[in-house]
This record gives sequence, structure tokens and C-alpha cells, in this order.
Amino acid sequence: MISTITLDTYKQQIGSGDAFNLSDSFNGRVGDEQVPLVVQFKERGLAQQFEDGLAPFLTGFVGSLDENNQVTADTGEAVSYVGTSDDIIGLGRVKMNLPGTMFPQEGYFYGFLGLQNADGKRVTTFNVWFHVYNSNPDMFVNKSPFRTELQKLLDSAQQAVTATNSKYNAEFKSELDKIASLSSDASNHLTEMISQLDILQAKIKSSDIATNSQLEQAINDINTSLMSEINQRPKNSDVVDMIERGFTNFDGGQPHAIADATTLKSTYPNGHDGVFVTIDAGHKWMWGPDGTWVDGGLYQGTQIASGSVDVSMLANNAQTPIFIPSKDGIPNYDTNTMILDFNCYTDSAYFMVSNKSVTVPEQTTVKNNTTVGGVTSTKLIYDMDALSFEFIGWNQALKSGQVILGGLRQSDKGWYWSGSMSITIDGKQVDQWDLTPDVQFSPSSKAMPNFNSTTRVFDFSSGISTTATLFIGERGIAIPAGTTALPTSTAMEANTLRIVYNFQKEIGQVIGWSEKVAPYSVVIASVLMNYGNHPIVIGDFPYTIDGINPTVSRTNLDFVVSKDGAPFYDTVANVLDFNCYTDQAYIYSDNKPYQFPKGAKIVSNQTGSSARFIVNLATMEMKTIAWDEKLPFGWTELAAIRKTVANEVLVTANFPVTIKGASFKSNATVNARDAKIIGINHRGFNTIAPEESKSAYLLSKQNGYYHWEGDLNFTKDNVPMMIHDLAINRTAKNLDGTDLATTVNLTDINYADLSNYDFGAVKGDRYRGEPLLRFEDLVRLARYNDAFIHIEFKYEFTQEQVQALHNIVVKYNMLDRIGWQAFGWDWLKPMMELEPNGQYELLGGDVTDDYFTKMAALKTDTNTIIASQNAALSVDDIQKIADKGYPIYLWTVDDGNTARKFRDIGMVKGIMTNGAINVADELTK
Repeated sequence: MISTITLDTYKQQIGSGDAFNLSDSFNGRVGDEQVPLVVQFKERGLAQQFEDGLAPFLTGFVGSLDENNQVTADTGEAVSYVGTSDDIIGLGRVKMNLPGTMFPQEGYFYGFLGLQNADGKRVTTFNVWFHVYNSNPDMFVNKSPFRTELQKLLDSAQQAVTATNSKYNAEFKSELDKIASLSSDASNHLTEMISQLDILQAKIKSSDIATNSQLEQAINDINTSLMSEINQRPKNSDVVDMIERGFTNFDGGQPHAIADATTLKSTYPNGHDGVFVTIDAGHKWMWGPDGTWVDGGLYQGTQIASGSVDVSMLANNAQTPIFIPSKDGIPNYDTNTMILDFNCYTDSAYFMVSNKSVTVPEQTTVKNNTTVGGVTSTKLIYDMDALSFEFIGWNQALKSGQVILGGLRQSDKGWYWSGSMSITIDGKQVDQWDLTPDVQFSPSSKAMPNFNSTTRVFDFSSGISTTATLFIGERGIAIPAGTTALPTSTAMEANTLRIVYNFQKEIGQVIGWSEKVAPYSVVIASVLMNYGNHPIVIGDFPYTIDGINPTVSRTNLDFVVSKDGAPFYDTVANVLDFNCYTDQAYIYSDNKPYQFPKGAKIVSNQTGSSARFIVNLATMEMKTIAWDEKLPFGWTELAAIRKTVANEVLVTANFPVTIKGASFKSNATVNARDAKIIGINHRGFNTIAPEESKSAYLLSKQNGYYHWEGDLNFTKDNVPMMIHDLAINRTAKNLDGTDLATTVNLTDINYADLSNYDFGAVKGDRYRGEPLLRFEDLVRLARYNDAFIHIEFKYEFTQEQVQALHNIVVKYNMLDRIGWQAFGWDWLKPMMELEPNGQYELLGGDVTDDYFTKMAALKTDTNTIIASQNAALSVDDIQKIADKGYPIYLWTVDDGNTARKFRDIGMVKGIMTNGAINVADELTK
């Protein structure tokens, strides 16, 4: 069972302490691996939604508690776990499979959990703690540990040595104290002598003094008396000698071998120190306190042979009994009467212990008298000697001959049993959960569950790495991978069904509305088979019917055009052509891609002015329906097209559609020329028209773009042309539509030679004959359409070539409507000299100190420097540029998520796109 722990990232006060105790629900052990920890994250009481790519993490220390009842770096070892989005199982819950590194040593875990993402967002919970147990089982017995006789003798010897040391140390100290006392006495005598000398000196002065011979005699008498007293005390060598003699006589406890007891007694009739072992019988003998030799029994047994010990040699309570219930069923414990009934009425139960079969007589019951006065735990034992069952206290030691059958405990959540036999409590198995009405089903994060309307089979879509999960109250139950719910015979005929899951057998089932729900089963959803034109599943989770999301609509589709260009509508043939000839378009629906076949098109058979173009994502079948016709189940609307009386065509779709055979009128959102974040059309609207062609730039305006980007190269005769590649092979064909046989570089041919090539055929027949656009023609076209152009130097031009470009811009008064860009920043210096007030867009570069140094070297008081960067850079790198105060353009962005990722950086001034998205629309989503 996986227990769910609920934690709130708002970190409300949880009590007087500063850490939340998880040990009732979760603990670890050294050596554990992949331990599931299920946590429900909430924020101010509401289930966490895991937005912004949040994933769980756990960090802290494992070790001993300090004086503040915490584990820190001083008392523990740092551990951490960082999860992924795969850990998310829904409804604010995550399941983290903790690795063994989280349990490096015995002690306590002290730390916190939280959620974080790659962009630096991080929220945490309050502190938590739980136990980390050691990896060795703690074994407890009721008797002293076994020790050999030799070990006992060594213990006795050690005690004797200790006692002897203590005795002689005490004597040695006593003698030293006596010597110190004599020294003190001598000092006192000297003091007395000095006093006597003082008196003597006074007497000399007063002529009252003894003769020299009298003085010498007096001193000799003092010395004799003093030395006599000192000599009566032992010297240091005497004390050391006494200690050494004591250790010499001590035999160290080693036993002495002797032939037999008779020889021992005759050899040492008055005893002897130490232990003697008789060779004939192997018994140990010691001289007793009563003055006789005492037989201590066998000195040491022989080695136990490998494999010679069987269960018959073990004590009864050293084995776990094997219990076999009667045919009447397993025993039952009645919590009202406190009686265990072995359920032996027509048959007997029995159990095996010590290779013995113990029969439980019929009608055997056991009264529990221990759970009174607040006691909640008890043990059921069988006494092999008394041949009876009994409940005893949980901490009561087993007697010899008693075996334990199990343990019973009562708590505020119910009764618990653990033992060698299964029982029921009040007629219910103890592992059957009390089901709550709070049942929630969380699908796998990889796929939605599916109901097959034909077979009526419900597939939970549970995977191996990310499972579907059933929550019953606070319990989380992972549904095994591949689990399906099969219908009963009643369910195959009923109109209203129920989907149930049996968490004991780990199986699902679809049953009729009137069918009984089996034990250990919960209902997770209902199914109405006769709802509209398709079944509906009533459950608080997403699902599919026959693989189709019934809630899908055109508004949540993402369409990606093929490399051939955007779809086009032929107003004459009434055909929506998806432009899939050398490449294929595809759409994303509910994060799943669906690819269009090559040559995909929908022919409208509608007679009115309106048609809706639809697709069945399961089969990729496509057709049209009338504007007022109901959308069939399983079909998705792609576009709606209507012809006006003025022969204009209005298209409503989530992707660009160009019109063939009628005037084009777009309702695209305008990307204003002076917007805070401008939309720049890269090489014109090249998803449809030939890149950098007149048609492409006109389509840019029609699709709301007033900033156009293009590339410069010169012909051999120095005519500046709008083309990205030095070679024309990718964008040109021969006039007959065939590919160029050899590489043709623009710099190797004159301007007049370009008429030998077709620069529109690569985008289809509708653009056949499109010429390569001159730079001067682009400047004039931008002037007429009030557009701003961004022109890239493809290589380092000569001073004359740069002067020619500048002359053209001046000619059309477009100096304030042009920006010059290059990857080689120094290539722009000649233009900077000609136009010191111009706008210069510095392409690419790693965001380093050197990057900013070079950029600063090109900045003047009058020019404008733009950091034109790859949108693949991180938000942090773009922010670094913004922090330096440089305006930023990002290229090349063809998806809304990337456009929105940078919109909150104030210095981002422009986003460049091929036209697959409308920048203004994406920024407002």
C-alpha cells in the first residue's frame, strides 16, 4: 500500500514544532532502492496544477539529531532527489521512487520537499522528518548469549587480573602514602632543628650554649631515629617486586592437562591454582572453596558438523509454525466478545512445528483477556507442554515450549493482525480496506484511457514508466501496465454501464448498471451508450471513445504546413489542396501528431457558397459538409471557406491558406510597424510564395507584416539581388522546369543571364515565371507599402558595392526604413561610415564578455545597435543582453510557445518568422 502525504507549499503553521513528522506514513532503511513516496502537493489548500513544467524534488540531511532536534551538515550527510514530470500522477499528486542514495546511513532524514522547473521557479514545503533504519535486523532473545567454557575461563582470568591489579595498586599507593608521610615528618624535624638553631644562636649570644661534642651527639641521635623509622617502611623496589611476584604466580587462566581425576587428586591432594582438564573424560576440575576437587563437567564439546542440525534440535519457540486452517474456513476474531474462533466445526485445523503436527480440536476458541485497561496489543501463543492456546501481553516473554502464532493490535483506524496464519476480524479479512466515497481516478500522463464502443472494453492506458493511478481516500493504487476492463454478458446488452476496478485482484470490469459491485472493487466511471451519436463516459478524467477525443474541436488544433508551402484553395475547381507533394503537412491534436498523405486535398461537393472542410483523425479520411450540418462524431473541422458576391474568398482556419483564381483578401491580425514587439517576416511570406520574391513580400503585407527581411548578393556585373545562397540552384529551375545540372553562383553570371532561369517554379505552377528580385525593386516596393526592411550582408562587400547600396536607399528616401545586418559585424563598418545614424543589427554570437565588448565598440552616440539573436538561446542569456540595454530581435520563430517564452523581457523588440505563425496573435494568447 502506498500512503499519500499531503503537503502545502504555502507552509502554514503545523504546530509548535518546526518539522512535519512523516514517520507514521513513511520511513526508509539503509539499502532500500526505488522506494515509492506518494505526496499530494497543495497551495493554500488547493491541489497543485504543476504549471510551468514544475517537477518534484526532495533535499535534506540524514544522520543524528543535534541539540535542536535537527539534522544538519555537522551531524548528517546531505541527500537529494530531483524528479521529472513523469513523477506526476495527477490531482496534485506525485510518486517519487527514491533511490538508495537517499538512505546512506542510519538516523533521521530532516529536510523539505518542493517543486521546481528549468526556468528557476521553485516552491517548497515546510520541514519534514522520518526515520532511516539500519540495514541489519535487530534480533532479541530471552536468554543470555551462549559462551564456551574457554570463554568463561578467559573471563574469569580477566576478572582475576583486574582484582590483582586493583589489590597491588592499592598496596602500592598505601606504601607511597607512608613514604610521603615520612618525608613530611622529616620536613617537620628540619623545621624543628632550624628552630633549635635559632634558640642556640640566642644562647650563644647569651653564652648559654652546649659544646660541639654535645651538638654532634644530639644530631646523630636525630639521624639515627629518623633512618630507623624510614628503614622500617618498604622501598619502591620492594613494592614493584611484590607486584611482579604476584603476576608471576598467576597462571593466566590456561587449563592444565592431566591423565585423569585420580592422578589429579593424588598429585595435588591440597589443591592447586587454575583449571585442570582430564584427558580421559575431557572434564574440567577446579579446587573448590570447601577444600576438595570439583568436577565442572565437560570442558568443551566437539565441532558441530555441517548439516547435522535439523529442526528437531531447535527449541519450539525458535521456529515459525505453519498453520493449515480447517475446511470450514480461516479463524475469526470477534471484537465484541474478544474471542478467537478457529472455525473448526466439521473439520480440524492443524499447524506444524518441530516436525510435529499439532491438531486444533473442533470447536476450539480462545478468549482474549489482555486488551483491557488501555492495552492495545497482544500475542496469540500455543503452549506445547500444556497443549493449550492463550493470549498474552505483547511484551511478555515466551516460555520454553511456547510458540507464537501471531500478533493482534487495535487502533483508532481498526484492527490489525500479523502472524503465521490468516484470520478474519468480525467476518472480514484484515487486509480488506474500509472503502471511502472519496474515489478518484488519475490517468497516465502519456495516454488517455479509451472506451471501445463496439467491444465495450475499457483500456486504462496504464504504462510501465507512467501508470494510471486510483486514489481511495489517501491511498494511492498504481494500476498495472496493460490493464483493461472487460465487459460482462449483462454489460454487452445494457445501455448504462459502470467501470469498476478490483484492487485486490488488480483487474478491471465493465458491468451493467444493476449488477452488484464485487468486494475490494470501486466504481470509477459510468458509461451512457445511447448519448447522442456516441457513448459518453461520466467520470472526472479525460478519455477517448474509439481512440477519438470527443471534446476535440478545430480551436485546439495546431497545423504545420509542408515544406512545399501553405495549403491553397482553387476557386475554380473548389479544391482545398494541402500542398503535400515533396513533403507532408501534419496537425497536432491533444499533443498527438497526425500526418497528411502526399497529394492530400479535399474536393468540395457543396452547392452553396459555404463549405466546411473536415477530417477523421483516426482514418485521415477528409470531406466537406454544409455550414448548417452537424459535425459527425470522430470528425474534426479544419477550415471553413465562403465565396462572396464579389468573388472574394473568406477563409476561417488555424493555418494560412492562399487563394488561387480569386482576389485575395486576408483578415489576418496586423503586426504594426511601430508595435512594442514587431513581427518581421523572414525572406517574405516564404511558406507560400518563393522566398525573397515580389510575391512573397506582397503576401507579407496581406498577412499583416510591415517588417520584411532579406539577403543581399551581387551579380558578376555588380547588380545587388535579393537571394540567400551564393548558388542559385536551391531557388531556381531551368525554364522548362528541370533542375540545374551544375552549380551556378550568382557572382559568376551577369544580371542579364538571370532571365535564363525560373525563380518561382520551386513553389509550384502558380508562381512559374517569377524573376529574381533586385534590391532596388525591394526598396521601391517597401516605400510603396510603407514597410521597413532588414537587409543582411551575406559576405564582405567592397567599398564601391556598399556605396551603391547606400545610393539606392537615399534615392528612395528610405534611410529611416532600413536596418543593416550581418554575422560578420566588421562587414558593416563601411556602411556605418556612410550612414552614422543608421540601424545595425548584429547577428548571432555567444553571450560572453567578449560579445558585449565587441558590441560596445560598434555603438556610437548616433547609431542604433540591435542584438539579433537565435531564439534557441536560453531566457537567461537573452535577459543578460537586455540587462546591458540593447534592443533584441529573435530569429527564426515558427511556433507560438517560443514567441511567448520571451515576451516578458522588455528589451525584446522584434520576432522574426517564416509566416507559420502570426506574431501579434501568438503574443496575446
